[in-house]
Amino acid sequence: MRPVAPEYEEALDLLFDEGLADLEAHIAQYPDVVTTRSTRSDHHYCGYFHGATLLHHVGGNPLIRPLRADMVDRAAVLIAAGAEVDAATLPGPSQPDDIGWTTLGLVASSAEARRAGIQQSLMDELLAAGADPDARGGGCLMGALYYGETDAAEHLARRGARLDLIAAAAVEDTAALTAHLAGGPEAIAGAPRLVHYARVAWPEHADATDATRDILGMALIYAALHGRVRAITMLADAGADPRHVPPFEHHATPLHWAAMGDRPEAVHALLAVGADPEARDGEFGSTPLGWAEHLGRPAAAAALRDA
Repeated sequence: MRPVAPEYEEALDLLFDEGLADLEAHIAQYPDVVTTRSTRSDHHYCGYFHGATLLHHVGGNPLIRPLRADMVDRAAVLIAAGAEVDAATLPGPSQPDDIGWTTLGLVASSAEARRAGIQQSLMDELLAAGADPDARGGGCLMGALYYGETDAAEHLARRGARLDLIAAAAVEDTAALTAHLAGGPEAIAGAPRLVHYARVAWPEHADATDATRDILGMALIYAALHGRVRAITMLADAGADPRHVPPFEHHATPLHWAAMGDRPEAVHALLAVGADPEARDGEFGSTPLGWAEHLGRPAAAAALRDA
């Protein structure tokens, strides 16, 4: 591991531990520090947070130190001093295939920023400074959806983030979803998609029918995870198969993901369109009820016991 520049380490301390005036004074003395990247490759920096700048730290993703209540003001200081708002983290040795994350993507997918009550205000600060909501192939939005940050995903959608069919279902933008579904299987299969953020790779499909089946299946998964009853019904009416297992984590059905999100309303909606409550995922061999009980999802478990 190459040595970390001491002025960077001091700035990082000031970002979290000292008064705002001290941080501003340090940046004035070392102006290049706002574009400097960490050279560490241990602990938090070995994976998706490799090569992080100071600005990447403001969302607490990962949580290296407790977030300060005035972190939005501190982000504004870094941006005003020349921090690159859309700089992306680098894939580290433990996650060599990671997509890389802008600060907006890190904040949008940060449970810690949400719990601190600063997630959306940080997102607005970054967007006002020119952050691209569609950076990294839509990674900001898809990251928020993947990690269950429903409110952040909806906020990005309201602020103009591009929605493919899967994202439209996940945020339940029914107008966008209707438009995506209107073209039929060929159009669904051929439409540009946001990044497939998953450990399971998106396959090379032999024909439009197979591609459409997986796209509709992924849309059902995200609609289930985020409790989108109208989207589930719309997708099923368009031919989405609730028993299909698309290329995603744990090789599980949408009903499993309704359990993951503790979404009893999605459980009921999926069962109404033919989901199988006895289906087992391909990694653990567990049913949706097994997921709900193991993960401590009481509302979904109750709905599944009634199935």
